[in-house]
Amino acid sequence: MFNKNEVVKLAEDIYQIKYYWLGMADVYAYLILGKDRGLLIDSCYSTTNISNYVRAVTDLPIDVVNTHGHFDHIGGNSEFGQVFLAENDWQTAKQHSDYEYLKSMMDNFLKMNPDLKLLLSNPTYKKELEDSICIPQSEYKALPKCGYFDLGERKVTFIETPGHTVGSICLFDEISKFFFVGDMACEEGVLLCFEHSTGVTEYRDSIRKMKKFYEEQDGKKILPAHHQCPANEDIFDRYISVCTDILDGKLVGEYQDQGIWQGNVVRKETLQIVYKNL
Repeated sequence: MFNKNEVVKLAEDIYQIKYYWLGMADVYAYLILGKDRGLLIDSCYSTTNISNYVRAVTDLPIDVVNTHGHFDHIGGNSEFGQVFLAENDWQTAKQHSDYEYLKSMMDNFLKMNPDLKLLLSNPTYKKELEDSICIPQSEYKALPKCGYFDLGERKVTFIETPGHTVGSICLFDEISKFFFVGDMACEEGVLLCFEHSTGVTEYRDSIRKMKKFYEEQDGKKILPAHHQCPANEDIFDRYISVCTDILDGKLVGEYQDQGIWQGNVVRKETLQIVYKNL
């Protein structure tokens, strides 16, 4: 195996499942265990075989909730029973389960990144890429109307945070006070350039909402789905600052085409925002 997959215990009954696609691109899922059942936040790629990692930790019944509908977060959904996703992202998840759509996206990505062709001359990597875009369709359930998941003596609350996708959500564990932010607040940057993304204004509104919620709940850690984990405590303020500079015209994006995404790119210090609409 070329990847560095592992399960990391973050706190009592909370685990991070780390998967490195093609041995290099990181994505994290999180498993939270209550008395009666477990909640898996995202399921990584279809090649992750994430149920094996989950079952190495617990025999409890497992529900899955996706922070959003992209293929690197929904790939292992079919390995479980109930899968929850914000209804605003159901169409995104359907699109990201379509082989021809994903193949076209990956073909464009490879055209813009010729160095990857050398990587894919390795048959193991080539097979992993091909398998990772074969995603079984899942039946989705709407998020609980009560606003939380009850795991038995443990509640995990969610809030709607449109931005990276229109149906993105973030989740908060009441015991550990960990805040699971998906792709909304990663240390490297955020992509707001997809057809199912919001503009910068609505994204900034969501980041402000996340900051307020995290502070009101006396949050302890900010756990994204990619890159540095945990994120730095000032990440919300830094994203708000970049967004405000864009909206005030102090920062103007330069158009780039990276194959897998196209948009106006702005970088301020360590954060990058790629956007199409204000």
